[in-house]
Amino acid sequence: MQQALDRLRQQGIISEILGGTIAFNTEEYPPYNFKEADGTITGRSTELLRAALDDAKLSADFRLLPWARAFTEAQLRERHCVYSTTRTPEREPLFTWVGPLTTSTWAAYTLADSAIEAASLDDLSELRVGSFREDAVGQFAARRGVPIVVASAERENIARLRAGMIDAWVTGERTARFLAEEAGVELRRLFDFQEVELYLACHPSVPDPFIARLQAALDRQLAAEAATEQAARHDAESPP
Repeated sequence: MQQALDRLRQQGIISEILGGTIAFNTEEYPPYNFKEADGTITGRSTELLRAALDDAKLSADFRLLPWARAFTEAQLRERHCVYSTTRTPEREPLFTWVGPLTTSTWAAYTLADSAIEAASLDDLSELRVGSFREDAVGQFAARRGVPIVVASAERENIARLRAGMIDAWVTGERTARFLAEEAGVELRRLFDFQEVELYLACHPSVPDPFIARLQAALDRQLAAEAATEQAARHDAESPP
């Protein structure tokens, strides 16, 4: 038994095993993380984290919650993490970070048939602009004087926009495209205003060996994906 424990200690995962399960909180934020009809939590970030955990021979308990609760638990509860979240200066000291998982372009949207014109956040100052609780996109816009109408979840904003309850919506480009297609709503992109990276953010109590092994495995997953994409582009560009 002692020899087995020594081997685990050398691999850097004994603290993770003896300390109990790590919780990976997330929310409905497609295409990065969302729940399928059968209850399975999936999405680009989710599958990337699952693959990295498998590669690193680690485990975590994936939980889908309202965003405000998911984020607050990762701040306050030991051995809890949250994803996909933006790494901002305000959040930096609160967590231990793993990533980036992916990138996101923040943009402002309105309905395709709307007469609204805007080229910057300043142009939204007289409009009702949708976001949701504890969302970095809405917080960024609010700090720049945009009046934010806060929803409990991102999916509500597409319905509010269609119902005329908000005039515009600030969100990630991929999320807007996914939710608009899902709801059958045609949007018009007004302007982009920020490029960010999305991460897994963990409570400082999550053991350092767990963080290090997961980060290394994630780096391997992303490098393999990049190599596959590069090979596919090369094949597509090569003459027959």
